[in-house]
Amino acid sequence: MYRATIYIQMSNTLSQADVLQHWAGDIPPRFTHDAYSTLDAAYLQANSDQELLDLLPTLLQMHTAGVPVLLVCDEKDRLDELTQELDLVTANTSIDGQTASGILYGILQRQDEISILRSKVGLMSTMRLAMQDDMAQLHNDLESAATLQQEVMSSDTEPLHGMYFDTLWRPTGVVSGDMYDITKLDQDHISFFIADSIGHGVPAAMFAMALSKTLVTCRKNQNGTFAEPSAVLSTLNKSILDRSANTARFATAMYGVINCKNKTLTLAGAGHPPALWLRTSNKPQLLDSKGPLLGIFEDAIYEQQKISLSANDRVVFYSDGFEDVLNARSSNSSLPSCLQAICDFGKDTFDIVGSIGNYLDRNMPHSDDLTMLCLHASDNSVELAA
Repeated sequence: MYRATIYIQMSNTLSQADVLQHWAGDIPPRFTHDAYSTLDAAYLQANSDQELLDLLPTLLQMHTAGVPVLLVCDEKDRLDELTQELDLVTANTSIDGQTASGILYGILQRQDEISILRSKVGLMSTMRLAMQDDMAQLHNDLESAATLQQEVMSSDTEPLHGMYFDTLWRPTGVVSGDMYDITKLDQDHISFFIADSIGHGVPAAMFAMALSKTLVTCRKNQNGTFAEPSAVLSTLNKSILDRSANTARFATAMYGVINCKNKTLTLAGAGHPPALWLRTSNKPQLLDSKGPLLGIFEDAIYEQQKISLSANDRVVFYSDGFEDVLNARSSNSSLPSCLQAICDFGKDTFDIVGSIGNYLDRNMPHSDDLTMLCLHASDNSVELAA
């Protein structure tokens, strides 16, 4: 057990025996006349102004070392400022051993409490610094993951026969549960994919990257021909169900193949928000996503549709986060307000994605991941394919 050490002057008249006799604790203190040893408390006495003045260096030393002091002196009027500055406990010279013992014991008890509090503060400070280091490392890891996620997503947006994509990808945090893929298949064809993993943060982002990896393996059939969009979604759905075990993982998605030479688009959807076809010669048309979400039904069927595009037609694909971001911007329309807002952006500028990106920069942060693809077409007449 720890035994406290109390400094006492050589000239002090205090009876150490009285202090020990009346000590309230289980372990009595030890006394020392060495002011430079490791101390827990000090007992000092001044019987005159001169003795008080002579004690001043010792008082300052004790104060600097953080040693609490019981100062016995009758010059009370002279001690007020000194007591406040040096945090002294004072008593007059008539103090007896029992009272002095009680005061010293109380000082040491308070010192123990202060030491415990200081230890707790020190521990909390250490934990806070450790947490800051951990958070900084986590942030760096997430930044690296976001960079990797962007690298994994293919974004071949160079025009092919006048067909090209504009893209927008805005995670809620650092990484995203949304992903897209635009890949040039040959000199005439481009494939595109947009998906929204159910959930947020790292788990959703990891799931999105797994989808991207699987997509690479199923764009083409074994004979090298392009897989139909309905077949690609079926393969992705089966892959999710095979790997999920007891963990439920879901995603909405759209996949399509564009014959850029003939200006035809074949697409299929899995529970994804409907694409918005902005037609130059007719009213906007919705291209519904008729299949169920990926990762739910083993026997899911993903119907596909085929359309032909004309000059300056645009088809906008987006994740459901835009339904909250753009809902309040437009109303009084036969279209859902989110889609009417996209139409309004399309009327103001041909660059819908750039305009919406600027709008997002000027407004409040979004609470869901945001991804948008806009397919631009040129030439040819438009007709709905059989």
